[in-house]
Amino acid sequence: MDSFELILRNERVRSGMQMRLLISAINSLYFIFFALHEKQGSQRLLWILFALLPLLFFYTEWMLGKKKNKQAFSTTYLFLSIVWSTISIWICLVHCILLIGDAAARRVLKVSFSGSGVEYPSVPKKIISWNELDNVVLKDGLLTIDFKNNKLLQAEIEGVADEELFNAFCREQLKR
Repeated sequence: MDSFELILRNERVRSGMQMRLLISAINSLYFIFFALHEKQGSQRLLWILFALLPLLFFYTEWMLGKKKNKQAFSTTYLFLSIVWSTISIWICLVHCILLIGDAAARRVLKVSFSGSGVEYPSVPKKIISWNELDNVVLKDGLLTIDFKNNKLLQAEIEGVADEELFNAFCREQLKR
C-alpha cells in the first residue's frame, strides 16, 4: 500500500456538546426573563418559543450525535445568532464566534501517511517529512509519532486499522 489514513479520536466533541447545553440553557433563561417582562400576549408567546427552541435544537443535535450522524455545524448557535441579531448585534457576534469555534472543534481529525510524508490535522495543517521522524508506531489503537528532536505526539484512533501493515509501511518510509 502506498498511503494510509487514520482518523484520530476527537475529544473536543464532548466538551463542545456540554458547552452548547450551557449556552442553550443560559439563552433560554434570558428568553424566559424577556417573556415574563413582556406586556403583550403574542410577544410573550414568541419569547417562550424562543426559550424552548434552543433546547429542542440541542436535543436533536445530541440524538444525532449518539447515532454517529456528524453535523457540520451547530443549529443551536445558528438559531441563537439569528434571534440575537434582532436584539443585540454584539451578542449575535458572540454566538457567531461560538458557531465558528464549534465547527472547528467538530472537524474530523484525519492523519494521512504517504511516501512524501505525514499530513497532521493541526491548525494550520502540518506536513511532516519522513526525515524529521525517528519512529511511527500504531499499537492497540494508539498512534505514536516520535520526532528526531525528541518531540512526541500520541493520539487514540477511531476504528480498526491493520497495525502490522501500517507499521511495516512506516518502517519502510523511515529507512529511505
